[in-house]
Amino acid sequence: MYHFNQNSLDEELKKATGKRLNYLFVLVFVALAILIVRLSFIQLAQGSVYLQRAETNRYIQQYVPAPRGLIYDRDHNVLVTNKPSFAVLYTILSKDVQDPTKIAGMLAPVLHKQPEEILNTMDLKGQHYMLSTARKLVSDAGDQQVAFIKEHQVDLPGVNVVVEPIRHYERSNFASHILGYLNNIPGDFWQTHKDEYQQSDQIGFAGVEKQYEQYLHGKAGKLQVEVNIYNQPLQDQRLVEPIKGHDLVLTLDSNLQAATERALAERVENLKRTVRTVHNGAAIAMNPKTGEILAMASYPSYDPNIWIKGVTEKEYTEQFAPAEMNRAIQQVYQPGSTVKMATELIGFKEGTIRPGSVIYDPGRIQVGYLPNGKPNYIKSWKSIGYADSYRALAESSNVYMISSFLKLAGYREDMPTAQVNDFLHNRLPATMDKVMNYHKEFGMGPTTTGIDLPYEAEGQITREGYVSDIAFAAIGQTENYTLLQLAQYVSTIANDGKRMQPHVVKEIIPPSGTPEVIHPVLQNTLSFAPEHLHAVQQGMYDVTNKTYGTFYSVFGRYPVKIAGKTGTAETGRGTEHSLFVGYAPYNNPQIAIAILIPDNVRDGHSSDTLGPLARTMFDAYFHYQTSTLQRHQKKP
Repeated sequence: MYHFNQNSLDEELKKATGKRLNYLFVLVFVALAILIVRLSFIQLAQGSVYLQRAETNRYIQQYVPAPRGLIYDRDHNVLVTNKPSFAVLYTILSKDVQDPTKIAGMLAPVLHKQPEEILNTMDLKGQHYMLSTARKLVSDAGDQQVAFIKEHQVDLPGVNVVVEPIRHYERSNFASHILGYLNNIPGDFWQTHKDEYQQSDQIGFAGVEKQYEQYLHGKAGKLQVEVNIYNQPLQDQRLVEPIKGHDLVLTLDSNLQAATERALAERVENLKRTVRTVHNGAAIAMNPKTGEILAMASYPSYDPNIWIKGVTEKEYTEQFAPAEMNRAIQQVYQPGSTVKMATELIGFKEGTIRPGSVIYDPGRIQVGYLPNGKPNYIKSWKSIGYADSYRALAESSNVYMISSFLKLAGYREDMPTAQVNDFLHNRLPATMDKVMNYHKEFGMGPTTTGIDLPYEAEGQITREGYVSDIAFAAIGQTENYTLLQLAQYVSTIANDGKRMQPHVVKEIIPPSGTPEVIHPVLQNTLSFAPEHLHAVQQGMYDVTNKTYGTFYSVFGRYPVKIAGKTGTAETGRGTEHSLFVGYAPYNNPQIAIAILIPDNVRDGHSSDTLGPLARTMFDAYFHYQTSTLQRHQKKP
């Protein structure tokens, strides 16, 4: 019988297992040896290659600028667009490969800048930029500048040229105060808008470029770029596509705007030849039923394109500074006799006069006394004689208007001294407040019209505590209003008492989706009776259509019936402002205008000063050819 030997079997298994472990150890050893040899080869033979690649190549993220939205006129003609351009950028790299002072010295003569200016833009300490952010040294670089940088790339580490869209204003100075301009983003603005802007971006500084910045500014895209030690791109990958800004359609009528600008410039320049105090002017046309601004001109004007490359000190001083202010909305002026429609309406409502009521105008009216005890007289431009409310507007009677307001205030020349003192301290301020509250209904006074443009000024009221305050308020000498306030005022009268908010943007068009249409906004309706409004409308009609009207020489035989009011306001500087407000057609108003040339010669005449400009504006709107003005007589 066979006997199983357990001890022998265990011994055999131990021998077999030992052999297998030995084989496995040898295999592992050989594999490790091969790996070590390979790593050693890479380390010794090719390590310098990989080290150089690691040191010289890196990945950076670049922002892809988004094109700003385009701006069109009301007929969708392009006014502002974008064009491709070369921008010179500088990125801070290792100190071992960059000498900023040397780079600035090389670039200075090519970029037409001082080395110190370039070093300041480089912002080496990162005070205004993140260190990884590319600094824009130049926008819209020329072909020779780009060629120089490409040819000397090895000597200009960190400097590269990229293509970006820049703003382009198609017609230079055209509508510049409405369109505005772009400038480099201020540091404080960027600090609060880092998620939306890059430090090298430009933003709107004036006009709709500023007012609608949030719409016009697109959303930048992102690009991952592999670059070498000289910041030269090797390959790139688009991570996020840029999103274009919203387009704007303006309310502007380009033909009317161009005609207004041209006529205003010609008028100012012609006057400057003989009147040394005349330097500027402004004009506005708006739709009285919608508040749409059809034209807005301020002279002198500027070319917004000068800001794209950066304005030199000479350009700023000679071209931009004298023209920066939009005199249609940013400056206030005494309105003079143009407020007399409001004066009559207040008198009608308060019962001091009635439509058609007659007052005798001898050419002057006493308003209190001078310090020497002699009567203080305020004069009209001539003695009109007996005049009703219509003729008082047509011939611009100061006596008629002042008489109404003196009654409103309860003033009499035969007042005892005690009553005079009470009048000055109580009745006069209360009456002035009442008048100003009525003016606010028209949008005049210490308020704004609410137009969608930045920097609109508020009107101002001057009070000196004399009886003459209320008298001068009747003829537009204590008030200071913007031309836009006067344009809204005459538009409200033309629109039968409905005051519409002025606006310059008609439509906002997103890159995709439904356009946003800007609808007319009714701000308020005047508290005056319709028959009273019709009475002052008739008086304005007589200004331009009756032979004795102050603007009959301009529009007496015009094919379209126009209503208007002239104004001259004394400045206290030996000059006077020349003004005109009006609308047409008389029975169905489509356009209202307000025009101004400040600091004209004393005893000037609005028909001479403003007639050609007013005529040109209505001609352009109604598509008539300007003809020689007929001059019948000189009137203010």
